[in-house]
Amino acid sequence: MSRNSLNQHGVENLYIKKDNRSKTGFSCQYKDPRYGLKEFGIITPFRSLGSNVHEAINSAKRLNALILPKIIDNKILDIYQSPSLASKTLKLSQWIEIYTKIQLDKIHYGSMKPNTWKMRKNILSVINKNHGSLRLDCITAKTIKTLLDSYVSEGKNRMAQSIRSVYSDLFCEAAGAGEIPSSTNPAKIVKNPIVKIKKSRLTLPQFENIIAHQNYLPHKAAYLLALTTGQRRTDLCLMRKFKGDDFDKRMFAYKNNPNYFIDINKSMGSFSSLVKNAPYSYIENDMLFIFQIKTGKMIKIPTNLTLLHLNISISKAIEMADTGIKSEFVLHHHTQRTTSPLGSPLHPDTLSRSFKRARTEAKISWQGTPATFHEIRSLSERLYREQGINTKVLCGHNDQSMTDRYNDLRGSDWLELKLK
Repeated sequence: MSRNSLNQHGVENLYIKKDNRSKTGFSCQYKDPRYGLKEFGIITPFRSLGSNVHEAINSAKRLNALILPKIIDNKILDIYQSPSLASKTLKLSQWIEIYTKIQLDKIHYGSMKPNTWKMRKNILSVINKNHGSLRLDCITAKTIKTLLDSYVSEGKNRMAQSIRSVYSDLFCEAAGAGEIPSSTNPAKIVKNPIVKIKKSRLTLPQFENIIAHQNYLPHKAAYLLALTTGQRRTDLCLMRKFKGDDFDKRMFAYKNNPNYFIDINKSMGSFSSLVKNAPYSYIENDMLFIFQIKTGKMIKIPTNLTLLHLNISISKAIEMADTGIKSEFVLHHHTQRTTSPLGSPLHPDTLSRSFKRARTEAKISWQGTPATFHEIRSLSERLYREQGINTKVLCGHNDQSMTDRYNDLRGSDWLELKLK
């Protein structure tokens, strides 16, 4: 029997050759027809089917029946099948386009925060760049893990976690749209990369050192207001000295749709759009009414709440922020700046940058990543907890032990922090 005659079996992709090392004297291999096609990812060209020729022929026939239909030209399938039925022809890049429209609809109807989409959008570009040419049904747990491992090897574990999270949501939405079976989600199979917390906690002596190196009064006052109130930077920057006539209208619209003022083609929740449209915190009758733009939580805090470690109250911090310049904002510029006129509110990003500069000038030795402005909130929570203050109410947390888990909006009453 010649070498060529060994392959006169009529079964496509099956190759048989003589092999004196095997029991039967033959070796059978299957050449995967998906090899070299980008949409199927990395495929091993040849797979062994053993030495039993009869069994190899049957196995090759079954493999052809499973694989060959999948490599029919996409253009033919697009014509032959409707998009809803051609789920297996969808490349990841095509699904990402559809997925993007779904996410923008969520923003339009108020079920997703713009900042969530900003993060997700950046991750999608990474996924699309690496796997966009692959078909949905060809993306495996190994495909995803290989990408995650490339980031973990660079010490970018948090990025790897984000990619896994977005990938998982991609498949959840695809299943919900009927593009893939509901049981298909390879991202959930992949183990979530472990992230070691490297951010340093801010201590009171470090805070005092940093604030001593801040010479711009509005920023110095902002640090103290953050510490005495325990609130986030955006809520601090939006804080007004009084409740305006526009507040109730803004709140009503916000409750119906938190993103009512968001233009997905323009602002996407820029600070300027928040200033013009969003509900805000304000002072009234010796109470600070905090509206948390991130969570929709509404909290009333007595302005005489005092941080005993520094012997400074909220009212004192607010008083320090008063520069004598006419402004409706508690935290405002008292000098003319290129993009910030007198009396205009401090920008959250500017606040973070100023804190970073003061932190650098303080020349503090950090155990991990230097503390950011947001760490003032954590320091405030810890100091007030030592005083016996209900920090769950103060910070607007639903769970005292889970500081980042929040409700979606929709309480109608202000939750008051009661002082003992």
